[in-house]
Amino acid sequence: MLKKLLKKVSGVVMAVSIFSLIGCSEMDQQQAADVEKLLQEKYDKEFTATHIGARYGTANNDTVTTYVHPADQENLVFKAVADKDGKLVSDTYIPRVISNSINEVLKQELANAGVESETFTFAMNADSSSETNPAISLKEYVTAYKPGYFSAHMIVKETPNLTAEHFENALSAVYQAGLNTTFQVAIRVISEDEYEACLEEFKQLPEVSKTWFTDYNVVDELKLIIDANGFQVFESSLTASNGDGE
Repeated sequence: MLKKLLKKVSGVVMAVSIFSLIGCSEMDQQQAADVEKLLQEKYDKEFTATHIGARYGTANNDTVTTYVHPADQENLVFKAVADKDGKLVSDTYIPRVISNSINEVLKQELANAGVESETFTFAMNADSSSETNPAISLKEYVTAYKPGYFSAHMIVKETPNLTAEHFENALSAVYQAGLNTTFQVAIRVISEDEYEACLEEFKQLPEVSKTWFTDYNVVDELKLIIDANGFQVFESSLTASNGDGE
C-alpha cells in the first residue's frame, strides 16, 4: 500500500511539473529552453524538454532537473541537471542511448522466440559524462568506459508456456554485443490485458525502479544473469522453469 501511495504522489508531482512547463511558470519555460540549448551545443542535436523535475537550493547545490528527449526520439527520455548559472551539470543521454541499443538487441532476439519485450538497462560503474557522440555503438561504449556490468529491468507480455530458457539466446546476444560484459536482468511478466498500457508508460520513463511496477498485474517474475560462467537463473517464479528456480 505504501509503495502504491508513493507512486501516486510521484505522479502528482510530475503532473504539476508538466503543468508548470506548459504555461504556469515563465521561469520553468526559460529553464527548459536553456537546457535544450545546452544539450544541443553538447551533442549537436535538437532536444525537447517535457517537464521540470526536482529543484535543489542550498549553499553548495542550486540546481534544477529537466526531463528531455531528442526531438526525433520521443521514447528516449532522460534527465539533465543544470545549475543556477546556466551550466549543464550532468545528463543521462548517452547511458539512455546505450540502454536503447541493448533493448533493440533483446527485442529482436526475443521476438524470434515469440516473446514481446521492452528493456531499460543501466551501465554500472561507468562514467561516460564526457561522451558527446550520440551515435556511439555498444561495443565502442564498452571499450571506452568499461562498465563493471549491465543491470536491467525488462517487461514481457504474458505468453503461454514461458520459461527462463526463452531468454537464453537473447542474453547471449547482448553478452557478445557488449564484449562479454556481465548482464543481469529482472524480468516482470505483465498480464496480457495490461501489457500495452504498461508498455506505453514504460517507454516514457527516464529511469526505472522495482517499485514502479506496483500498478500493473505482474503474473510472474524471474532474474537472469549471463557472465563468464554462462547463462544462469538467479531467481524464478515461472513454474515451468528449471524446477526449483535455482
